Amino acid sequence: MSGIKVTFNAPVTLVFLSLMLAATIGNYLTLGAVNKLFGCSNYLSFNPMVMIGYFTHIFCHGNLSHFFGNAIYILLLMPLLEEKYGSLSLILMIFTTAVITGILNAILLPTGLVGASGIVFMCIIMSSLTMCKSGEIPFTFILVFIFYIGQEVLNGIFVADNVSRFGHIIGGCCGAILGKVFGSER
Repeated sequence: MSGIKVTFNAPVTLVFLSLMLAATIGNYLTLGAVNKLFGCSNYLSFNPMVMIGYFTHIFCHGNLSHFFGNAIYILLLMPLLEEKYGSLSLILMIFTTAVITGILNAILLPTGLVGASGIVFMCIIMSSLTMCKSGEIPFTFILVFIFYIGQEVLNGIFVADNVSRFGHIIGGCCGAILGKVFGSER
């Protein structure tokens, strides 16, 4: 009987989580400078320093509670998606979602954006598509999408907090589209 060995599975997931942790700790150590530098601005610009934020806001978090809330879902969902779609495809999906969310947020909302919640909701929606056969849409996917979007719309109307419901909705929509696009390639 051989011993148990720990494996380094899901490298994209683990690197993503490490970058999130580094940015969160760095933000504490720099008294908010990391989020200002790498978060998404509240205006659209082609300035390279502003454009970086469209990609990197997903690593920044407001505090440790925000970080851990996203980290748990990422550790639960992203390894399954990485195994199904492959590491390179997952990287493309993560940054596609980040850029779309960042740019739309900059165009449509008066607030900046930090956090991986859009990526988390991309993963939630995509995970409901993992067992999807070609030409089919699982009923569970439809329910997850309706409940999720409905909850976010209601919370956006009735709950006053610093949560980007817009980022969640856009991330979920990206997950639905990218899950079908990348799922049809397999």
